[in-house]
Amino acid sequence: MTQITLSTPTRPASLRLDASRPTPATVDGIRVLIVEDEETLRESCASVLSDDGYNVATTGVAREAQNLLRHSVCDVLLLDWYMSDIPGSELLPVALAGNPATRVIAVTGKPTLASSLEALRSGAWAYLPKPFSAVQLAILVGQAAHATRTARESLHRSRKLEQAGENSDKIRILGLAPSFRGAISRARKVAQTDASVLLTGECWASKELFAQFIHHHSRRATRPFLAVNCAALPEALLESEMFGHRRGAFTGAVRDKPGLLEAADGGTLMLDELVEMPRTIQAKLLRAIQDGVVRRVGSESPDAVVNVRFIAATNREADRAVVEGLLREDLYY
Repeated sequence: MTQITLSTPTRPASLRLDASRPTPATVDGIRVLIVEDEETLRESCASVLSDDGYNVATTGVAREAQNLLRHSVCDVLLLDWYMSDIPGSELLPVALAGNPATRVIAVTGKPTLASSLEALRSGAWAYLPKPFSAVQLAILVGQAAHATRTARESLHRSRKLEQAGENSDKIRILGLAPSFRGAISRARKVAQTDASVLLTGECWASKELFAQFIHHHSRRATRPFLAVNCAALPEALLESEMFGHRRGAFTGAVRDKPGLLEAADGGTLMLDELVEMPRTIQAKLLRAIQDGVVRRVGSESPDAVVNVRFIAATNREADRAVVEGLLREDLYY
């Protein structure tokens, strides 16, 4: 697996709740709306996120949330999936209609695989089952904030290129630091191959942008580019999202559903935070990589033959992750 290490010259501001808290992207200007009918939980989340520097608004009434979502913009929406008056499944489309870039985190005290799939297929960015800790909340919202800022920066660069008449049908990445330009050069070279790629580096480095750069400079550019965050989903849900499932495989599986591996056939699948993927799924992924065959959850035989290029990313040291047993050695090499 080809490894490309990304770095950035400036460390962004950190969250401060307790000593074990990781460092996410800077939160300047990130607007968070919390829609939760449990007052204690709502105010606790607001307190944590406000202390971390987010611009936070809250409501415990779904109809008020509808009005807020129609007339204002939020970057991250923490949405109770089972509100007492209007379900989250009806509020989510309102949020995305007003701002398709909103990262919606579906929160529920009734976590099931079926409800997880419903939320993600409705457009939720991530799924957070209750109860959860302040650290879990901070990590997930921090990831959403980072994704928002990365998308903004990418859009800003694209617009500047368009205004200068320098834009093309391929993604461009601009950087002046020698290490950054070296990473771009390696990415451009590896794009011409079908080799699997591992992007490493600090958690605020724009790994998804590099993955898109590699995809759009490869011969797979006209085929799908899909991404999945291996740290954002529970094990059963991650397996179903990646490999798909058969009807009746679990409660709520009312029809056959192809997964991301089938959807990315001919293109590229980015596995963000690969080291966080459970080892059981790593083993199943390894078989799919080696054989090019996908078996959906609940299936006793192969369901599809796929041709997918894999780009993985992690902010951990991959060698150490192998030694610690977090990452399969045969998957890494």
